[in-house]
Amino acid sequence: MEVLVHRGIYEAAKGIYEQFLPEIKEHLSRHGDRARLRFTGHSLGGSLCLLVGLMLLARGDVKLRHLLPVVTFGSPSVFCGGQRVLEKLGMDEGFVRSVMMHRDIVPRAFSCNYPNHVAHVLKRLNGAFRSHPCLNHQQKVLYSPLGQTYILQPDDKSSPFHPLLPPEAALYALDGQSDVGGSSPRGGTTASALRVFINSPHPLETLSDPRAYGSEGTILRDHDCSNYVKAINGLLRQHTKSARRRSRKQRRNLWWPRLSVPANGALPAHSCAAHHHPLLEKPSLLTDKVTTGF
Repeated sequence: MEVLVHRGIYEAAKGIYEQFLPEIKEHLSRHGDRARLRFTGHSLGGSLCLLVGLMLLARGDVKLRHLLPVVTFGSPSVFCGGQRVLEKLGMDEGFVRSVMMHRDIVPRAFSCNYPNHVAHVLKRLNGAFRSHPCLNHQQKVLYSPLGQTYILQPDDKSSPFHPLLPPEAALYALDGQSDVGGSSPRGGTTASALRVFINSPHPLETLSDPRAYGSEGTILRDHDCSNYVKAINGLLRQHTKSARRRSRKQRRNLWWPRLSVPANGALPAHSCAAHHHPLLEKPSLLTDKVTTGF
C-alpha cells in the first residue's frame, strides 16, 4: 500500500509503539473481548496517537472491535492518501476525529494550499517533494486532513470569532470529506468547505504577522492545549445550563396543571390534561419525571 506519511512522526510513532505494546497486550489479556483502547493527544501527540492506533491494527496486534475512535486536538495532518489506509483496514472516516481551534495554525500548516512559488521552493530544498503526489495536485498541500473534522470556536474574549463562522462559541462538525491526493470520491462539497476554512487565515499570513509570536502571540493563544480545554469546558458549561433550563421548563409544564386544579378537583378546559397529554394521564409517570429532574 503506497501511502505517504510524515517520516519524522512515523519514526517517533514506531518507538512509542514498541514502548507501549507490552502494556497494551497485558490490557487485552486481562479484559479479553471487553478490552477497549482509546488514543488521544494534542498537537504532534495527536498525530502520534493516530499512527500508533493504525499500526496496532495493521500489524494484527489488536482487533478493530478493541479500538475506539482516535481523537486529536490541534494536530497536523501526516498522511497523503490516508483514506486508502482506512479502507484497507476496514475503517470509515469516523475512526479519526480531529478537533481544531478555529484559528489554530498547526492543523493548517501541512494542509493549506501552498502558492506555486512556495511549492517550487520546497521542491528545490528537498528532492523528495518533486514526486510528492499531494504537492503536485491541483490543490498543493503536503498532507491532507483525514477523518471527521470538528471546528472549536471559543468565546470572543479568548480569541476573535472566525469570519466564516457564526459569531458564537460552538463546536462545528464537518464530515464526509474527501481526501486530497487520495481515492475517496465522497463529500466533495464538505472537503471544499474545509479547504477554504484551512486557508483562512492562511498560515503564511499568520506567520507574517509580528503579533503571532511570543507568549502573548496569536499562535500560542490558538494552539495551547490549556486553551483547548478552556474552550471545551466553556461549551460544556453552556450546554449544561441550557439543559437545566429546559429541564426546569419541562417540570413547570408538568407541575402547573396539578397546581392549578380547582378545589372541586375539576381540571380547567384549557389544561394539558384536557388535551389528553399522556404523561398527565399517568400519575406514576408524572411523579417519576418531576422527581428525577436533578
